[in-house]
Amino acid sequence: MKTKQARAAMAPPAFRGVARRHLGELLEELAPRWEARCESVRHERRQRARRRQAGAGPKYELVFTDRLLAALVHLRTGLTTRPPA
Repeated sequence: MKTKQARAAMAPPAFRGVARRHLGELLEELAPRWEARCESVRHERRQRARRRQAGAGPKYELVFTDRLLAALVHLRTGLTTRPPA
């Protein structure tokens, strides 16, 4: 994420009080755990070792950083991901 984009992402009231340094530390701490959890789930589903290289296959629509930001917004504002029907 570029600096200008990071500043824009941190501008909404949902992120006030969260220092960029703290967010970076949170990303560094949680990203390896998230990747390990995802790989563990995939391994259990396959019930064998992977056949393709890591990173092959379908890509997530949101990378981990974006997922973390969405989770923080949800926790701070209580917003849902879908508009009401």
